[in-house]
Amino acid sequence: MAEFVEKHRKKIFFMILTVAIGMIYAYNLLTPYFSDDYMYAFQARQAESLWDLVKQQYAEYLSNSGRIIGQFNIRLFLSVDKHVFNVVNSFMFGALVLLMYANVRRKNKYDIFSLLLIIVFLWRYAVDFGQTMLWICGSCNYLWGSVFILGFVTLYRFLLENNHKIKRHALVAVGVFFFGVLAGWCNENTSGGGLMLVLMFAANFVWDRKKEGKKCLFPFMISGVAGMCCGLLGMLTAPGVRGRSSMLAEGDEYTGFVGILSRIYKTSVTVREHFFELLVLLIIVFVLLALQKKLNDWKQIRTNESVLFLVAAAATAYVLVIISTTADRAFFGAGIFLMIAVIRGISEVDADKELLLKTAKYSLVGILCLWLFFTYMENLVNVARIYREETERVEMIKADKADPNGDGIVIVPLLREEFANPYSVAHVSDMTDDKNYWINIFYELYYDVGNITAIPRDEWEVLYGDTFGQPK
Repeated sequence: MAEFVEKHRKKIFFMILTVAIGMIYAYNLLTPYFSDDYMYAFQARQAESLWDLVKQQYAEYLSNSGRIIGQFNIRLFLSVDKHVFNVVNSFMFGALVLLMYANVRRKNKYDIFSLLLIIVFLWRYAVDFGQTMLWICGSCNYLWGSVFILGFVTLYRFLLENNHKIKRHALVAVGVFFFGVLAGWCNENTSGGGLMLVLMFAANFVWDRKKEGKKCLFPFMISGVAGMCCGLLGMLTAPGVRGRSSMLAEGDEYTGFVGILSRIYKTSVTVREHFFELLVLLIIVFVLLALQKKLNDWKQIRTNESVLFLVAAAATAYVLVIISTTADRAFFGAGIFLMIAVIRGISEVDADKELLLKTAKYSLVGILCLWLFFTYMENLVNVARIYREETERVEMIKADKADPNGDGIVIVPLLREEFANPYSVAHVSDMTDDKNYWINIFYELYYDVGNITAIPRDEWEVLYGDTFGQPK
């Protein structure tokens, strides 16, 4: 078996990657518009050109959000058929897998073990998978943002390691600057974590090169950091961010020092809920590395990539204490950095000479793959059921719209609670029985009907049955 894998390692590697992209593509197909998608789709439909989308995004920059990269991508992909997004988003998932793989060093070429770990870790530990990987508004900000940020970090590391191959330093510096602006303008805390990683890699590079008496500073190193700083400042100083922050701060229960302590507590609880298993694995890895004398002195610690990614993950998570209110999905980037730290550490542990360690290492990926198989199949059915019910509700709304005798008042059933799962945003953004609820209003605007309310399905079936929201 081992001989067969070695012989066909490259083919198996890309086959697994293709299957992973196909797996998430199936979920993308079964994820319709939800929540904010409807509002942005309503706005995008009013745009007559690409320039109109740009103007809409500028207006949002002034009034609501500084994330122009992710938010503009939302508008762009909501102005075309959903199937375009399904394909692009699936390949973005594949890009994230490959970028995480590129940052797991000291592995075999076409390392199947590391690739499988990355894929199953994403399905198991990615924060709010349905919101950050599948929902259009979430994917463009979190999945895509992480791809841009990690892509920049990966390029920066590549240039540090291959500085002797750079021939046109000025041209490379300019390109790295603009890539840095893109990466810095993606996501407030994850872009900050990416900047911290870049600074730590650069600091280690300078430290080691100085000791060797070699040139330790190159133009791209400065321009890249400057680019990320410009992107971050452009996002954080947006007029819309200041207004939104003030509004959120007004609803904060505690202020001052007590407020900070409260937010540290809430952040720690969220970290424990989402990352406890990863942190346990990382502790075990660090113990093993210390026993194998790979974390014994300051140089080994400051250059250990698991340590660096752990520091970036902690900073990405705990910087959120300065924000009054935040959703769990804001921890997505911290989770990506932490996963890299764990997988990097596992790959560094020398298990070849110890049967018990080798067994534990390969059993881990086997057990997680088994978990993914059953979890994927179960929730594929749940996602399909949600898709069916949402399609049914949309047909009710369209039928009333098309009916010349329709009164523009539609009552639809709530989604069944038993279909709720982590791979769909549907139940955390469902309509309510209040026609003035914000999500209800988004549906009303998009489908151009008077008002829409949603009631429990069993109650709806008693009142309306199959009559599409009209009384029996």
